Amino acid sequence: MKKALIATAVASAIAVPAMAQNVTLSGRASMEVGNWKATGSAAGSASDFKNRTRVADTGSRFTFAVSEDLGGGLRAGVYCETGINIDNGGSTDQAGVNNANTSEWCSREGRAFIGNQLGEIRLGRQNVFWTQGALNPLGSTFIGSDVITATIISGGSAVYTTRGENMIKLLAGPTFGKFANSEVYMGYMGNSGGLNNQTAGANAANTSGEAAGANANAAGKYQGFKVNFSDGPLFAMWDNQSSKAAGSAAATPNDRELNRSANKIGAGYRFGPTTVALQWADKSRTVVSTGLKREDTSYALLAQHSMGATMLHFGYAVMPNYKERGATVVDTGANAYTLGVTYNLSKRTHLYGSYHNIDNKAAGLVNMAGGGYQGGTPAAGADTTAYGVGIIHNF
Repeated sequence: MKKALIATAVASAIAVPAMAQNVTLSGRASMEVGNWKATGSAAGSASDFKNRTRVADTGSRFTFAVSEDLGGGLRAGVYCETGINIDNGGSTDQAGVNNANTSEWCSREGRAFIGNQLGEIRLGRQNVFWTQGALNPLGSTFIGSDVITATIISGGSAVYTTRGENMIKLLAGPTFGKFANSEVYMGYMGNSGGLNNQTAGANAANTSGEAAGANANAAGKYQGFKVNFSDGPLFAMWDNQSSKAAGSAAATPNDRELNRSANKIGAGYRFGPTTVALQWADKSRTVVSTGLKREDTSYALLAQHSMGATMLHFGYAVMPNYKERGATVVDTGANAYTLGVTYNLSKRTHLYGSYHNIDNKAAGLVNMAGGGYQGGTPAAGADTTAYGVGIIHNF
């Protein structure tokens, strides 16, 4: 009898902590057979990327998450989302260069958190600015990629980061009702995640913020907020972000030598099976060493229509010519559109077909850099076309 009581007590002591902690493994496999090209550049055909057919990964990832119930409504845990390339088994993208989103554990997002119904405090590498929820019925969730949000809305002069390193974030919980999931954040510039945020050819100069050397300015930091609003069929979002770098005399300025500011505002409405959303973005960057300021705006219309197991997706965006020192720079604008169709085989698996087009003016530089999708870096003025069919399985 005593042995039975002891065994029961020991089992209870072991079982209670195990029941209070939840460990999950999840992710996405996303693969496409398609074609990509970028032709018509101002430099001539020698700079063009001709037709190339690929079996391409379009945003696969693996997620490890732990959440522990601390009692009294308080919880804590960790979230680690790692990008994976199931097309080649490595960390290189379609251009054969390293894709930092697939190179390390928590390469897409990683955070430790503690919170309750009121909200959460999150520390780590986290998604900001470009995350749009219902405002973006395109993208990797549905059709692998799109040329609206990743290239037009978050492109151009660009924000400092769409997935920021060394971050402190406060996230509003369900207590905030219609404004739940709003957030405010700040972070310190450093090597961690730096390769994601840099312009081409400037990967070595991560010297602003925590990575600054001895006797160097370590003041590089960024901050921002996201206001989410949802009320029945109506939803809206306002993003703001700014960054301040320590400055450098580098010949080719990168993100660590640029002060940036950006606003993105969007709103949408669900008309039964149809969702329509509008977005506007305004971005600027200033080179610390020279004071040169560049500004651009962009606009987008996005829509989704459900027909049972089949869903149609549409997006169109315009980026007018940008300005430098207040003067318009001719032929630097672009417009783009994405068409897609998905067919649900189950709640977790669907097939898709997509078509993307970017029409750059002679000096335009908009491309499909997001997610390592493109097969190279197009020259100024090149127009991009991509299409494919794929399968996405969520697990």
